[in-house]
Amino acid sequence: MTTIAVPSAPVNRVSAATLARHVKIGKPASQPADVEGRTGVTYRELARRIRDALLDGRLAAHTRLPSERALADALHLSRTTVAAAYALLRDDGWLVSRRGSGSVLRPAPGSAPDDLSPLSPLSWGATAEDALINLTTASLPAPAEQIQSAVNAAAADLSAYFREDGYEPLGIRSLRERIARRYTDSGLPTTAEEILVTNGGQHAWTIVLAELSGPGDRVLFDCPTYPLALEAARSSRRIPVPVGVRPSARQPWDLDLMTAAMIQSTPRLAYLIPDFHNPTGAVMDAATRADLVTAASRTATVLVVDETLRDVAFDPAQPMPPHLASFDRARRVVTIGSMSKSFWGGLRIGWLRANRSVVGRLAAVRSLQDMAGSVLDQLVADRLLADEAPALTVQRARLQAGCDALLAALDAELPHWRPTRPAGGASLWVELPGPYATDLAALAPSVGVAIVPGPRFGPDGTMESFLRLPFTASPDALRAAVQRLSSIDSRAAAARPALPQRWMT
Repeated sequence: MTTIAVPSAPVNRVSAATLARHVKIGKPASQPADVEGRTGVTYRELARRIRDALLDGRLAAHTRLPSERALADALHLSRTTVAAAYALLRDDGWLVSRRGSGSVLRPAPGSAPDDLSPLSPLSWGATAEDALINLTTASLPAPAEQIQSAVNAAAADLSAYFREDGYEPLGIRSLRERIARRYTDSGLPTTAEEILVTNGGQHAWTIVLAELSGPGDRVLFDCPTYPLALEAARSSRRIPVPVGVRPSARQPWDLDLMTAAMIQSTPRLAYLIPDFHNPTGAVMDAATRADLVTAASRTATVLVVDETLRDVAFDPAQPMPPHLASFDRARRVVTIGSMSKSFWGGLRIGWLRANRSVVGRLAAVRSLQDMAGSVLDQLVADRLLADEAPALTVQRARLQAGCDALLAALDAELPHWRPTRPAGGASLWVELPGPYATDLAALAPSVGVAIVPGPRFGPDGTMESFLRLPFTASPDALRAAVQRLSSIDSRAAAARPALPQRWMT
């Protein structure tokens, strides 16, 4: 397979204060200033922390670091310590410095996988007969009883459309009204004219890309991110601008970094997953949502909000933050919804919520692609949404059981792995004790498991110490998968290259 060529990535700057937060060096101790730094932090340790922030996605490749003096002041270190750390990063290829242009981070040669080509759909949808436990997709089986009931009712409804031509570029009226009512009931007033029905959430995203951006435009992503959304941007020659999400932080989205990326890169679009973020499961708080809308308005960046996982909280009684579009008085936010994650991937129904003029533009693009969606599928979706609680109860219970089983198995078999512990969504984001995710994924089929390594969830080959593990398979399959992965963990870890001696303290 070949890697899709995209234009060069933009260079973003990180402030000294923001970088200081990400390398997690505390306030100064009363020690003399020397090459080891006044906090007792050595230059090797500082270099390692900066490198690790790049590798785990907290800092994006092509980020320009602050000056040595500014970082030394922010970290309460000697300038000599910071200069030595930058020199070590340069020597091993992690940093490029040019007079007058500053120092820019990059993955060192050999630190990232050579093949970052798109994920192949040929591995999707492994059947029960397959020996392989397929953990490459985060999709549930159908709630069969509820889907069958909706299909039967929709078949009876279909005859009312026989007198028409069957082409509804915006989607059938009853479904658009149903979706609009769901938004209104959850605190976001919406009309049917603000809804465009699509063939799933991915179709919705490709329509937005085609109409609201052009080749060479920059698109901001919270990273890690949904890999097919990223590949859609790259294949259409948009330039990804990644900003790291830190699921272990009190607020996973770093507002300073996102605001700086918007100001410096002026992205046309920003693709965000604020509700049970794929793959980390994080949920953005209300204050950050409001501040992001304000930041985007300053740079005329259109926020495209993927809410396809919003309905799959394990506890539906637990209140969710308001829709991100609730903070958008200028009505520039575009929201993507879908039936795929919460009901069934085989029901190809998604939608876009936007202001009426934008919906009209997007509908015109959609009509050129596939003219309109299936009336029967839309009627099935309409019936499901009319009484959604039974199907959602089944799916939420499956996800909760899968999450519990996967976490218990990891705690028992691989206690040195560090998974997230989400309250909803469909996957865990697992931190490995070292950068060997690609090696582990390459070995996994030999023990009957398919997994996706962390670098697939970003545009620049970082996040080598992470895996996404969906919990949509059965608990028995998940437990078996973890046992199999534990049998190859040490072998995969041993395959990673050792740090050069000069990095050792």
